[in-house]
Amino acid sequence: MKIAFLVLVIAVAAASTSPVKPKAIDWTKVSEELEASHVIVYDTAVKLKELAIAGDKDIGDKIAEGITKAAKQGELLFEVILAAVADQTLTADQFNLYLEEIGGIWEVTLEELEELINSLPENVVKEMGDVFTEALKAFEIIANNIVTLLSQ
Repeated sequence: MKIAFLVLVIAVAAASTSPVKPKAIDWTKVSEELEASHVIVYDTAVKLKELAIAGDKDIGDKIAEGITKAAKQGELLFEVILAAVADQTLTADQFNLYLEEIGGIWEVTLEELEELINSLPENVVKEMGDVFTEALKAFEIIANNIVTLLSQ
């Protein structure tokens, strides 16, 4: 899962360096894409917590606490991104930096929770991995869309 997220960060960074003819940024579309990314992250966090708790109540509660903590940290960065969009000052480079920060939060969280996650039943761990992978794919598309919009 960590490798997939790092691939996402690299792909987004590569997309931001693509030369694009300058034109007006569609800030409404940027806001819509950000909202879609927020929904994906929120829904994924809820699904992961539910799966962990269903796998083992005690362990799942600890995993849910870790996911909630990471989500709160990510939410603070999301608010900064939204403020920059509202001011129409967010750049592709800034967005990439925020993505890297958010990626770092989740990477640390997953490392902290790895032992707990691996102690869950194998089918639950697999399902959590599948949910996370699907979310990363969807998030990557949205992140690339945002970078493209900001690079105009």
